[in-house]
Amino acid sequence: MSGGSLVASGIGIFLLVFTAYILIGGALTTTEVMVEAQSNLAAHQEARMRTAIAIQDTTIDGTTLYVRVTNTGSEPVVDLASIDVYLQSEGVPVYIPHGTDPYHWSTVKIDPDGIHPGQLDPDETLNLSITCPEGANPTWVQVVTPNGVSGSAYIQTGE
Repeated sequence: MSGGSLVASGIGIFLLVFTAYILIGGALTTTEVMVEAQSNLAAHQEARMRTAIAIQDTTIDGTTLYVRVTNTGSEPVVDLASIDVYLQSEGVPVYIPHGTDPYHWSTVKIDPDGIHPGQLDPDETLNLSITCPEGANPTWVQVVTPNGVSGSAYIQTGE
């Protein structure tokens, strides 16, 4: 009989140690994930603080609006297709997607584009063409980078 209680006590102690191991391992893993997330957030915020854009000028030619956007920060804008463009026409904001929709924006060129072709590096200017809806009279444009930094300007109609 004494051997049975000894085995039961050994199994109980083993289960306690095993449970403690699982709990401590879970706590350490959770802490590691939280530290990693905090580091990623800090890195993202630092990159956002170094990002700045400015709209240099706008020109409207029929239903096409041309916008010159200069990277005035120290962080490159890498994913140009993720840039968001908004117009305000007759007091109503309109989202203009990138691509081939009837009303869209596209990249005309980046000037100069010698360092990282296809990316908007610091002190480079991105020329955008925005196809506006027929009869629209846009008064304001806003360009937003993938990390949330924006620049806006009123559109000079030349009237």
